[in-house]
Amino acid sequence: MVVKKEITKEQKLSSLESKKSFFLRKMEIADLAEVYKLGELCFRADLWPMLYRGWDEYEVTTMFNTDGDYCFVAENDNYKKGITSEDERIVGFVLGTVMSKPGTAWSYGYIVWICAHSAWQRDGVASKLVDKAVEAFVENEGVRIIMADTDPSNEKAVKFFKKKGFGQERQHVFLASNIENNPHYSHLIHKSRAQALEEQYLKKLRMMAVRSSGLASIKNKKQKPVQKKKSKKKKKN
Repeated sequence: MVVKKEITKEQKLSSLESKKSFFLRKMEIADLAEVYKLGELCFRADLWPMLYRGWDEYEVTTMFNTDGDYCFVAENDNYKKGITSEDERIVGFVLGTVMSKPGTAWSYGYIVWICAHSAWQRDGVASKLVDKAVEAFVENEGVRIIMADTDPSNEKAVKFFKKKGFGQERQHVFLASNIENNPHYSHLIHKSRAQALEEQYLKKLRMMAVRSSGLASIKNKKQKPVQKKKSKKKKKN
C-alpha cells in the first residue's frame, strides 16, 4: 500500500520559487493597470526624488498608444496555475521609443522605463526585457545607438546597464528650488493662492445666486395659480 504525502502550501511555494519561469510578449491593453501598479513600486518619489520624469497612468497609456512596438512585459508562467492568489502575473516591463535627430541619418533607441518585480530581480527579467527592446529597435528601425538613463544615485541600475554593454556614461546636473522660499519667484505662489481664494469666493456667490433665483421662481409658480382662480371668480359675478 502506497501512502501519499500531503503537500503543504509552503512546500508548493518553495517548489515554485525554485522553478520560476516567465515569457516575454508585447504589452496589451489588459496589462496597463498592472504595469502602472508595478511601476509605482519601482519608481517611488521617496526613493528617487530627483527623477525628472513623473510616473503616472498617463505615461503608461501614452507610450502604449504611441510606441506599442517597443513596450514589452514579462509574464509569470506559473500565474495561471493558481499556486496562490498573491501570485504576480506581470513580473516586469520595459517601455521604449525611437528618436531621430534633425540633420542626421541615425535613429536612437531609448529605453525610457524598465522595471522588474522585487521578487524576480535576480531571475533575468530585466536583462531579457532589454534584449527584447533592443531587438525590436534594430528590426523595426535599424537603430544603431541605444540610450538609457537613470538616477545617478541608483548604483544598482548603473551597474546593470554597464553589464549589458552600455558605456560612454554622461551625468546630468539636476538643480532644484523651493519656489515658496525663493525671493525671485515667491510672489507667484502668493498670487496663485490669492487667485484660488478669490475663485472660491466667487463660486460661492454664484451658487447662492442660483439658489436664490431658484427659490424665487418656485414662489412665483405657486402664486400664479392663485391669481388665476381669483380672476375667474370675478368673471362669474
